[in-house]
Amino acid sequence: MSNVEEVASELVLNALGQDAGSHKLQGVESSTVVVFVGNQLDAADMRSRTEAIDALSGLINAAPASLVMPYTVSKGASIRESVCGKLDTAGVQHEVVACKARSEDLKADVAAALAKGNGAKKHVVMVCSNVDAALEGTNAGLAAEVEQLQQVQAAVDGAGIDSVVVYSSQSAPRAADLAAQAGKRRSLLATYTGFGPYTSCGTLCQTQVRWLEAMLAVLFMALASCAGLLCLYVLDTPTRFESAKEVGAGPQN
Repeated sequence: MSNVEEVASELVLNALGQDAGSHKLQGVESSTVVVFVGNQLDAADMRSRTEAIDALSGLINAAPASLVMPYTVSKGASIRESVCGKLDTAGVQHEVVACKARSEDLKADVAAALAKGNGAKKHVVMVCSNVDAALEGTNAGLAAEVEQLQQVQAAVDGAGIDSVVVYSSQSAPRAADLAAQAGKRRSLLATYTGFGPYTSCGTLCQTQVRWLEAMLAVLFMALASCAGLLCLYVLDTPTRFESAKEVGAGPQN
């Protein structure tokens, strides 16, 4: 599976006409790229039919061309920092909107950032989503993020420039998931205390496993023996054979 930070950086550079990495956009080159970095969309959400997903599908279908890569993994690095680092190395001008502080008017701020790129050969605008902590990981949080994406798209349409919009989502670990993972790690380190659900195998557990392995081996041998005897019976194989006659023996009176 692809690394989401690497994919986002390579797609942005390829959209600007620079050859970078293995993820290439054939026939796509623009002087302006808008990158919207979110954290509420997950690959599993794409199979649902919520209003937020319908709105996102509407944005994708309205584009002249689109590319969706739902199955990617993250190494934990920030998409924004990864993309900005690659842009700094390539010497590409870029603006950051709503990444350090929440934007009061996202559409106007994105439009202003796009206006700063007038005359630049290559220009990137990085926009970060901002969702209330109480809504994170919920359908309402995803709806709020998609609404912000719609504002970004509206600003791009209003600017009337040839551009490529990249929506990259890097789901943040939820508190409930972290607690569950910590509980699993603790249970794996715990010692076996008796019967019931457990995740570590003590002395009694290992003895039971060995007995089970032996029983399975005996059962397999018994089934193999029965199958062999059945084959001999079906083929009517003789159980006795005549004694071999001596070679060169003459007729007996």
